[in-house]
Amino acid sequence: MGTAKILVVGSIQGQLKKAFDKISKLQAKQNFQLAIIVGDVFGADGDDNNGEDLQALLSGQINIPLPTYFTVGNSVFPEAVKAKLEADDDLCANLFYLGRKGTMTTAEGVKVVSLGGRLVQNEGSLTQKLGKCDPLYLDLDARGLHGAHSAHILITNQWPANITNGSSIDLPANVDGSSGSQSISNLCQALKPWYHFSSSAEALWEREPFKHALDYDSLEEPAVTRFKSLPSVAAATKEWMAAFSLDTSRPPPTVEPPRASPFTRASPPRKRQNMDDSEQYSRYATTGYEGRQSKRARRDRVKDPNDCFMCLNKPGTKTHLVVSLGEESMVTASRGPLPLPSTFPQLSSTGHVMIVPYYHAADEMAQGKRSAEELSTEFNEMNKFRKALSEMIGSKSQGQLGAVCWEVNRTGIRHHHWQVLACQSEPIKKGLVEAAFKVSREKHEYPAFESCEPDSLLPVRADYFRVWTWVSDPVEMADRTNGSSDKEFGVTKSMYFPLPSDQKFNIWFGREVMAGLLKLENRVNWMDALLRKDGSEQLAEEEDAQGLREDFEEFDFAMK
Repeated sequence: MGTAKILVVGSIQGQLKKAFDKISKLQAKQNFQLAIIVGDVFGADGDDNNGEDLQALLSGQINIPLPTYFTVGNSVFPEAVKAKLEADDDLCANLFYLGRKGTMTTAEGVKVVSLGGRLVQNEGSLTQKLGKCDPLYLDLDARGLHGAHSAHILITNQWPANITNGSSIDLPANVDGSSGSQSISNLCQALKPWYHFSSSAEALWEREPFKHALDYDSLEEPAVTRFKSLPSVAAATKEWMAAFSLDTSRPPPTVEPPRASPFTRASPPRKRQNMDDSEQYSRYATTGYEGRQSKRARRDRVKDPNDCFMCLNKPGTKTHLVVSLGEESMVTASRGPLPLPSTFPQLSSTGHVMIVPYYHAADEMAQGKRSAEELSTEFNEMNKFRKALSEMIGSKSQGQLGAVCWEVNRTGIRHHHWQVLACQSEPIKKGLVEAAFKVSREKHEYPAFESCEPDSLLPVRADYFRVWTWVSDPVEMADRTNGSSDKEFGVTKSMYFPLPSDQKFNIWFGREVMAGLLKLENRVNWMDALLRKDGSEQLAEEEDAQGLREDFEEFDFAMK
């Protein structure tokens, strides 16, 4: 972490001497750590007015006083520039090309994500692969940058679609705000950058800061983005540069409350699907659950499942994901699983499973704490499911796979749950999984992990992160395979760290760590990992759940 003074410059459009003379004077007074140029840096190839400036730049006659980064704008680079950049990303001293798209982190820890050029509207019209310097990008290029997960600064040549929604600031008469790119809107929503700079050669436009919609169960403050589009050096306005200091340890404050996201307003509400699966999966249907619901209703605790997709008695619940129903909890396939269906060929499913208690955590906040006996009964059944799922993974893979389970228990989460994920055995045996969690914990500056008994409740009642690892012993696995042993097998370890009430915590911490171990970083966000078959999410999810159901059948104590 660190603090950096940053200068962002609008389109230079070939007026290199004018621009860098001004930048040099400013740098002498302000001592910026870096500069970033948005939009076109160079004029058109063969432009006599700017040709001398370009030759002076390439020959080292124009001083560039600080590290300066640029990407491609609307126009094709001059041939002399293209020839040099094809061989090297350094055009000249202190002037660095970021490529058409890319991610960069500075020495101060400032993370910059960039996407240059214009969106290709008709990809079928392309006759060859886009080159390093082409002023174009595909929607796939933009979606690929979602894997960066976050950014302090996002640089794009085009505006995001709908960026003017909800703003009270009028557009300049010569700026068209209706021609933005949906691909860039999606990218901004995915990265939630602190700053988003773009280019509007004719005039400056800066909107009010806006906050992004929170992910489900997030306890973080909504991320806030400041969008500013800079004019070119040639524009009538002199405001073609923006300077600011960025402290990477905390987001910059806002003077006024941020506006709502312009992107969510532009999206029509999704129609709720009819999720009545009673005919296809009768044992998991709503009617089949009424008995359990009535039994639990006798406990004098009224559930309030509003806005909670993990409550079975909510209309529209995706019951096709349910695999097993216990007395206190259920096992479901994971929606948006981290692994692909092909990641673990030893299994009939993706290997990503949820253990979800029936109890709606928000009820405890309203009705008071549950008794120790209730908590213990719930934990024991969920832990029994964890063991059974681990043994299933080990048996089906002949010991090639182990299991990792994690739990986020945080005051304010509406419905707690555990996630179980298959993982290659060797990293677990060698302690690499534990090490990965500890390294990531240290990186995020969370409290230190403490060892704990795998089969016991923690000494803290709430607000913690816990992880279990399980791997099978080869001898026990052979006995199990030969049918000579029915006892529990495998080696389980568990550790946790408490979460103080003032501790900011990434709700996807466990998934991020496992994504790194499995080299599936582009699937950290479950919404980017939704399964599809023949264009249908539900068909793919049903297939995954059925595969899990078949693998789990002989281990499922609850449905026997």
